Amino acid sequence: MKRYLYLFLAGLALIGCSKPAKPQNAGPVTVTLKIAHNMDFVSIPNSVIAAADSLMARYRSEGKDITIQFETDYQRIDWTEYHNNILFADKIGEGPDIFSLSDDIYGLLEAGMLLDISDVVSPAFMDNIFAPFTINGKAYGMPFDLPLRVLYYNKAGLAHIGWTQGEIEALPGKIAAGEFTFDQFMALAAEVQKKGGAQYGLTHRPGAGHDFFEILRVLGGEYYDQNNKLVFDEPALTRFFQFTYDNANVSKITPPNLNQMGWDTINKMVGNGDSFAYYGPLYSSTYVAGSVNKTPEQLVEDVSFILFPVSRYNSKPFTVAAPQGMGINAKTKYPDICKDLFRELAGNSYEQLAEHASKIFTLSSVKTANDTAVIKANPILKEVTYMADYAIPLPTVRGINTYTTEMHKQIVLLELGQVSPAKAVADFKTQIQLNLDADSVVYK
Repeated sequence: MKRYLYLFLAGLALIGCSKPAKPQNAGPVTVTLKIAHNMDFVSIPNSVIAAADSLMARYRSEGKDITIQFETDYQRIDWTEYHNNILFADKIGEGPDIFSLSDDIYGLLEAGMLLDISDVVSPAFMDNIFAPFTINGKAYGMPFDLPLRVLYYNKAGLAHIGWTQGEIEALPGKIAAGEFTFDQFMALAAEVQKKGGAQYGLTHRPGAGHDFFEILRVLGGEYYDQNNKLVFDEPALTRFFQFTYDNANVSKITPPNLNQMGWDTINKMVGNGDSFAYYGPLYSSTYVAGSVNKTPEQLVEDVSFILFPVSRYNSKPFTVAAPQGMGINAKTKYPDICKDLFRELAGNSYEQLAEHASKIFTLSSVKTANDTAVIKANPILKEVTYMADYAIPLPTVRGINTYTTEMHKQIVLLELGQVSPAKAVADFKTQIQLNLDADSVVYK
């Protein structure tokens, strides 16, 4: 799907930085930028397009006549297919100038498709928010949001076991202060289920993904080191696999067939209170609400969100952030204009990022955007703005997709009771050794 947006201004002309500027008596110049995006959240590329108005106004004030037009290509396909498509288009000289980034930042960089945009980084952004797009100290993508991964809990479940409204509303603050631990929360989940406040105490995503790493972190584990190298933390993985096995087979707070249920079933369980607790992205709340025909305002009457608590292995409450981002093609004819668009989003057009964040129920990558009325009026976001101070932006880790895929295979078997935690760790380690180069993984 392609469409064209034409934006016009008058002044003096300038082409992209790959070509010399025309003399001041030259006529206006039109620059066409191809912008590609995949999957949901088209508010990401649309914010870039909207920022062109502000950028061209700035250019005009500087005596430059630049008309920026966009050719858009928005897809809804598998991310690997999208990744391969833009690489192929780039090879035949038809690659996009600006494009949404897949998980394989290393592959795009090695293909020569990513421009170094380190000079776009500024204090306007949340601290360390460029970490997911930074390789060897250089930034190759701009973060457009601050999507948090959190714990959900159902308020009615707590009321069912005798908690007062004041105690229910105080729980997020107690967890943020380190006064309520992970062990206490898990005991709470078991109590709610046992006393009939929910069918299940804890659920999670029904497929491979990074959400499981937050529980691993709570249990004192790490999956990357200070050099962003993949880590196989055997002691912590043993704890995590034991935790997973016990939840489905001993305490039975997690359904053993959870991974066969599908997203719609899980979202409904969280939305209607059949599951007391759930861990996953905050933006999933939009799907949770939709699955049970609730508005966001109605959802937050029933569901609240908390940080991952302190534990005997982890001394600080936390959330993690996995921002969505866009990159600039290293072969673009207009690198300065593309980077200026990103700068505008962090500056004069930060409200575009606030609108995007509010629309998908996440905080923003830009500090000022999180202070806007649209964020503070959002029924879900206004309750969690404090979490930005606890956020850990996740870096790019080579081999992480293989790691998550193989980890999930063991999670499925553990919950079905088909393997022991010890065997799951051993089999997981074997698969990592078979599928990843020995020097790409640190073993602990």
